[in-house]
Amino acid sequence: MIEFLKDHSTILLALLTVVAAFGGTWLGSRIQAKSGLAQARAAREAAETAADATLQAVREQSDRAAAAAHAAALRDQRTVAIADLLRATRDLVRAIDLQYREPVEPATLDALQMAFVQARGTVELCAPSSLLPTVRDLHQTTMNLRDLAHERAESNRAMTRLQRPEPHEGDTTPLRRAVAALETFRAAPDAPELHAQAEEALRRVPQLSQREQVVLMGDCYSEPLDLALGRHKAVHYEVMHDLIGEARAILGVRD
Repeated sequence: MIEFLKDHSTILLALLTVVAAFGGTWLGSRIQAKSGLAQARAAREAAETAADATLQAVREQSDRAAAAAHAAALRDQRTVAIADLLRATRDLVRAIDLQYREPVEPATLDALQMAFVQARGTVELCAPSSLLPTVRDLHQTTMNLRDLAHERAESNRAMTRLQRPEPHEGDTTPLRRAVAALETFRAAPDAPELHAQAEEALRRVPQLSQREQVVLMGDCYSEPLDLALGRHKAVHYEVMHDLIGEARAILGVRD
């Protein structure tokens, strides 16, 4: 064996050199490959982290844009709804007021009241809850004005005919006496003799129908219309003012 090694020492040394060189090359390649894989893995992880961060940023930006769009749409919806409610309220109150001067078709009043109720419902659907008590107050004060007109507008129109006769109606003495008798009776509605005098004075006015005579007598048991109407109007317009102020704050209106 020793002789074999001696005889072939040159070949064996050459072979050993080749093997050692190959082993070194293989080991270096192995180490380099592992290093490359680690670098690739690190690069991939870094890329994934960057992609996740970018995706999250895009999602957050998209969420902010969606929230801003929703807020803007809701603000526009609230603006339109509140404006419609104010317009419907004014239209209805205008028609209610008109009844004190001239008759208004019931169908017209019904349509205006329906529009008012629908406008109120729309506001209640989209407005913040903080506004709802004032909206309910607005509805109540408007209905109070409607009820007052329903009870007393007809008698006011009849009284206006007595107080402001047309030039062609001739002698106005019966009209003036009727007005005076009604005012006296209103001051003491429990006095039977004053009641009788007022009825007689009204019967002497040919321009008045029996229905008008009845409503004029009945109106004497209520407080003067200008006081009642003034009180209801003051409360109503105060609520309107409050509603507008609260709505401006909700919509972010700044002076």
